[in-house]
Amino acid sequence: MLSSPDALVTPAGEPSRLSSPAETLLGVRGITKRFGGVVALDGVDLTLARGRVLGLLGANGSGKSTLSRIIAGEVVPDGGTMEMAGAPLSHASPQAAARRGIIIAHQHPSLAPDMPVWENIFLGAEICAPGGFINRGEARRRATGILAELGSTMDIGQPAGVLTAAGQQLVEIARALARSPRLLILDEPTAALAGAEVAKLFAAIRRLTAKGIGVIFISHRLGEIGAICDDILVMRNGRTAGAWTTSGRLDEARILSLMTGDPDAVLRPMAARALGDTILKLQGLRAGSAVRGVDLELRRGEIVGLAGLQGQGQAELLEVIAGHRRIDGGTLWHRDRAVTPSLPRDMIRRGVCLVPDDRLRQGLFSGESVGENLGYVKIALAKRPWTLPLAELGQLAAATIRRLLIKTEGPEQLVSALSGGNQQKVVIGKWLATDIEVLLLSDPTKGVDIHARSEIYAIIGELAAAGTTALIFASEIQELLLHCDRILVMYEGRIVGNLSGAAMTEPRIMAAAFGRASEGADA
Repeated sequence: MLSSPDALVTPAGEPSRLSSPAETLLGVRGITKRFGGVVALDGVDLTLARGRVLGLLGANGSGKSTLSRIIAGEVVPDGGTMEMAGAPLSHASPQAAARRGIIIAHQHPSLAPDMPVWENIFLGAEICAPGGFINRGEARRRATGILAELGSTMDIGQPAGVLTAAGQQLVEIARALARSPRLLILDEPTAALAGAEVAKLFAAIRRLTAKGIGVIFISHRLGEIGAICDDILVMRNGRTAGAWTTSGRLDEARILSLMTGDPDAVLRPMAARALGDTILKLQGLRAGSAVRGVDLELRRGEIVGLAGLQGQGQAELLEVIAGHRRIDGGTLWHRDRAVTPSLPRDMIRRGVCLVPDDRLRQGLFSGESVGENLGYVKIALAKRPWTLPLAELGQLAAATIRRLLIKTEGPEQLVSALSGGNQQKVVIGKWLATDIEVLLLSDPTKGVDIHARSEIYAIIGELAAAGTTALIFASEIQELLLHCDRILVMYEGRIVGNLSGAAMTEPRIMAAAFGRASEGADA
């Protein structure tokens, strides 16, 4: 296959080739693509072998999605060639690509919200009985079976629009699997999934590769890349930066270096900070069935992680503190005063701000500009918002863009045109117009690349150094271990572990996450 992980086989611009042409499923050579004056791809090479998983890595905006969409027939390249199983490959539509067995599951599902789950899975690839009528019974049976393989028991008759983000992602993946792919492209498939669902997906991928099916796996989660991928290809600025065989381990420093172009790029833990007095305190806090009696204290300038398996009440707890959910019992103290917020505005005025886990649906106005999104909070909190000078808002946006290193053409650019990491910086940046005392972050680096992730945590570190308290729910334990002063573990709506110092280890976190007593944890 490709060379060992200790010898990079593809300097930028050189093709990565498999040792045996008979093993090659997909060969991409010199692919180029421009969008107006922007060069999205500049001579990209890629080789995918039969029965192997190729991890496609790169910073947001490096060209990964454009390349995958070209392979899937959604975008026509300007130049270059592609071959599949030794035969020239050219298709001008996703339907033509699908006929060749090339299927893509997108990061953001494009489901028909009013149609039931089973119809979405087979939409465009309907199962028909004799006479041309849709075989509803067979389609429902197969849909149930595919979802079961992914660990889901969802009601296939419910409209897709009522599903959670994780549910919709599973339907998108199931739709791809239902088409019996020869080449499957998975674009950030696990961003919304819980650990058990990821394990089921990986089992399904291994069943596919055992049949000789090739998989291109795009992800920013390096732990998952190491667990499922046989080969790695890193992209930077629309070019192939490097490729190698994993041999069961990853070199994260090399990956970050190739992604950024900085040979000294590393992920660094935050510096120690002096902590202040208690700023937020919960006593027996209850809200619905998700938050069932939470006790915690947060000190000024402290960065606290919130860990646990998906769906144990972490996101709901942040929403309760931020005033997005009603408190059913217990007490929420801000400084020395008990607070019962009725609206998010009540907590925002106290400096308690939430960065939600779904930036596109909850954190941004996608149809508005970067500047409008950054100025929204200041406008919303102003007593006379119609009197705010436009020049002041423009200066605020420009200063925030500079401070957070947001990569944009300017405040007038649509926020939807930014990469995921830069969109997340906008979600955080809009709160900088307020005096943030407590910043609540729900999976803040979901779907962003490793370099943007380090920049986001650098922002959090700067805020903490200035006295802001951060409470962070993250689905990746290593992220919390690297950046937090303490880690709280939730299980069935309660805090069951309070880890700090030497007690902050992955085994102890996982023990608490499964409801088992963990040594060194305060329940």
